[in-house]
Amino acid sequence: MYLAIESHSVELKLPEHTTDLYASYWERLGPDTIAKVLADNDAGELSEDRQSVMIPVATLRRLAAGRVPEGWDADFEAMLAKARERGWLNEAGDAVQAHLERER
Repeated sequence: MYLAIESHSVELKLPEHTTDLYASYWERLGPDTIAKVLADNDAGELSEDRQSVMIPVATLRRLAAGRVPEGWDADFEAMLAKARERGWLNEAGDAVQAHLERER
């Protein structure tokens, strides 16, 4: 799954694919715009190095609601467990780190 960051909104693409998580943006968006779009959509925070996004777990669940197959919750929890093992969940466990990729 990936969080597509657009000029004024975000969209969760491929939410049924719980084996991978990243965020993407179009080349024309700068870091200030990305940070604002994330904040305006309760979709996380851009890291200081601008290489990743901390996405709230609740946001991923909200954006996936009604669009995923039965059993998704278990798969999503397994994804979060792997993220925890790798140090990609914040201390509270309510946000997950996603690498930020530029789309052309």
